[in-house]
Amino acid sequence: MERIQLDPGASWRDAARRAAAVLRAGGVALLPAEGVYGLHAWAEHPGAVARLLALKPREGMKGFIGLIGDPEDAGTWAETGPLAETILNQHWPGALTLVLRARGTVPESMRHPEGTVALRCPGNPFLRAAVQETGGIVISTSANEPGNPPMVRVEGPLETKVDLVVDQGTLSGTPSTIVLVQGESMRVLREGAVDVSGRRA
Repeated sequence: MERIQLDPGASWRDAARRAAAVLRAGGVALLPAEGVYGLHAWAEHPGAVARLLALKPREGMKGFIGLIGDPEDAGTWAETGPLAETILNQHWPGALTLVLRARGTVPESMRHPEGTVALRCPGNPFLRAAVQETGGIVISTSANEPGNPPMVRVEGPLETKVDLVVDQGTLSGTPSTIVLVQGESMRVLREGAVDVSGRRA
């Protein structure tokens, strides 16, 4: 297991390139996300997806969140309309996860039973750079057991079960906001770091 410490004020670009190399090679990485740590794998590598599923099984065939490098990439993976475009233009990159109607291009590991996909363009500059360097779409899931608090610092047995740990110290503990957008209506599924209450339909 490789470990990288992201010190405050230090350059994170080399760490982002290293994380991308690990993900493209089929590795699983424990990385800082939006206020909590998450497990990450490249969605286009079946072996990596299988390893991630072994570490964090899905409940009821629930799909993983997909991370994209740029807001304009959303249309590659999901059907977007005027409301979704307005919200993502306002809040991406940022700690907002949008649940949208999935396109056929979405990997099965990310497709939800309702035919939707959860996407985020990360607000964490390191994580966004790592996703951009990896290319395509990166799977993300919180690094905690179901029902347990989110991981805000690198600790516990998961650290020994991944290929790379990037330690950014203690995070805020506030996860991304999750919003379901259907046509011109929206519903907040989880309150989090981004306030979209003013746009609730």
